[in-house]
Amino acid sequence: MSYAGVWFRGDVRLTANPAVSAASKVNGSEQAIPALLLICPQQMKNHDWAPIKWDLLRRHLEVFAKDAAQQGILLSIEMIESWSMAAKAVKRFAQHHELTELHFNTEYPVHEQRRDRAVTAVLEEQHIKVQQHHGSLVVPPVLTTQAGKMYQKFTPFAKAWREYVAQNGLPVVEALPKRESVAPAKVPVVDYPVRDSSAWPVGEAAVRELLTNYVNKTVCGYADERDIPGLDSTSRLSPYWELGILSPWQAVHLLAQQSAQFPSGLDKGADTWLNELIWREFYLHLMKHVPRLSYGKAFLPHTDAMQWRNNETEFDAWCRGETGYPIVDAGMRQLAAEGWMHNRVRMIVAHFLVKDLMIDWRWGEQFFMQHLIDGSFAANNGGWQWSASTGTDAAPYFRVFNPTLQSEKVDPDGTYIRKWVKQLEDCPAKQIHAPAAWLKQRGRDDYPAAIVNHKQARERFLAAFKAL
Repeated sequence: MSYAGVWFRGDVRLTANPAVSAASKVNGSEQAIPALLLICPQQMKNHDWAPIKWDLLRRHLEVFAKDAAQQGILLSIEMIESWSMAAKAVKRFAQHHELTELHFNTEYPVHEQRRDRAVTAVLEEQHIKVQQHHGSLVVPPVLTTQAGKMYQKFTPFAKAWREYVAQNGLPVVEALPKRESVAPAKVPVVDYPVRDSSAWPVGEAAVRELLTNYVNKTVCGYADERDIPGLDSTSRLSPYWELGILSPWQAVHLLAQQSAQFPSGLDKGADTWLNELIWREFYLHLMKHVPRLSYGKAFLPHTDAMQWRNNETEFDAWCRGETGYPIVDAGMRQLAAEGWMHNRVRMIVAHFLVKDLMIDWRWGEQFFMQHLIDGSFAANNGGWQWSASTGTDAAPYFRVFNPTLQSEKVDPDGTYIRKWVKQLEDCPAKQIHAPAAWLKQRGRDDYPAAIVNHKQARERFLAAFKAL
């Protein structure tokens, strides 16, 4: 008789989870579903998990454990010292419950792939079937060009992604049958730094409501408002994609209700937001196909020869939000205060670090991961490499954002800057993007002068990149 279990990883949800659905079908409604979640603080440290990201997961697990128990899922949450111990822990779990098969959703970076190969080998030695699912993607990593190669540019990838969905339909979200409840798992105390995440709701029901409200009420304005940080009108759902509390399946099913021709036929706002979901999938596909990304290497190998300045004093000023460029400083101060930053501002501060200061993009990538509540290895790496012109489909190296012009474009009246740079609260809109003269006129020195001349910095960067 077959008996299936589930191994939860970056997918701490019951809804739209193909691993859970598959195990449920095997076990039927009369049997509980054994499930395992492994927590590895050392791996979190190695992967630069932000304390606020861990706190969000910790709080969610308290709710998730109760929800799972109500659905008849017999969850065990165990601590391990390193991923090298995962195979032994999973084997022990499977043998304890006398499983004949184990289901889990695929994770794509190199370390996770190595861990999963070890687990699979150990279980198959015990004649336990292992079944992986692509629960974090709407379209599995099977898209290739006519030449049979992976897509290296986003636009043709997005076209292929949409064609795949049009031809194959969306993944089916299946309701779980009612089971007898079981005792909830206890969430262990984990020795890892914590930063309060209470501003962010947890629990599948609450987060699903956030998604539904955004798609039904707000997404229509996304295309027009997404680049204006002062409006704060983006979804703020990124932490829930990263931890797997939400599935992209849920998002596309909601969008599909807006157009019978989905993925075509959406209004401008919804279609632009869908494109952002496709960007997320693009970066996950790259993790699957380009192992060098997991080793801190540039997608474009020749750019690894770039001679970065790596001035630690300037990096520290960037981290603190004291560069003298208000839009950059506002973004970095928002990150320090909230553990989150508006996406357009992420691009601006990243461009400034790598192209104005000529500091290695990996420094910024790591700093973001250490502080962001939505720190995603795939998306964060992709975004930084895009800004540094070292990645796939990256901004051309000669495209160097002028931070002052960007500031005038995305925050024309200074609303965002005033919120986060308190020294400029009373600065008029005409002066707020380059306030040096206004400050000098008032005899003030409480806001720093620009740490770099943009025009000179741009020429310096272009010369260095041309030399590669």
